[in-house]
Amino acid sequence: MYESGFAPRWYVPRADVDESALTPAEGQTFCPYKGLASYYDIADAQRAAWSYEDAWTEVRRVCGLVSFEPDEIEVLLDSIRLRLEPGQGVVSHGVDRNLGLDETTAVRQA
Repeated sequence: MYESGFAPRWYVPRADVDESALTPAEGQTFCPYKGLASYYDIADAQRAAWSYEDAWTEVRRVCGLVSFEPDEIEVLLDSIRLRLEPGQGVVSHGVDRNLGLDETTAVRQA
């Protein structure tokens, strides 16, 4: 998936992920385009993977898929290691931008 200002993101079906390596992490972030993301730690890499369990209708096909931070962990897709290209760094926007779940639900229903 390509998003303005971000490196390309690869979303992988859970059937293709070793879920025993994923440890649910605290906190969620809100994306105005996709909804609420839940995060996972992988070994010592904190919040190295995420998933949109209930993505907005317009991006429903990413629901339940998992994406990874290739600058935090080694990510292999079809035996090819994913690497961020020069200029594809990620700028953190902060944990859920201080929105409570009630506020994000209200945004969704608007």
